[in-house]
Amino acid sequence: MATNFQSVLDSITSLDFTCILARKTALSAHNELYHFQMVIHEFGEERVLQETANILRTRYRYSFSEAYNEASIRVRALLELCGGDKTFRTVRDNLRT
Repeated sequence: MATNFQSVLDSITSLDFTCILARKTALSAHNELYHFQMVIHEFGEERVLQETANILRTRYRYSFSEAYNEASIRVRALLELCGGDKTFRTVRDNLRT
């Protein structure tokens, strides 16, 4: 009986730790999302896309087309998040059922 109780406690503790890590990561991402929203507001999507591509090109030594492709994917994904797309909430809900 003690082993069963211990496994239940371990499971609860593990779940809580996973949730805490997920929330910590989400809060860190929130800061980046805030800066994204502000820079889109201040400078517009086109200039943000161009500067993002420049940064990625330098940081990862991408070619011109690789940098713009990656920047476009990132900007589009963040715009969807800001728009309340809820793709991953739907994914999680679907996988739970």
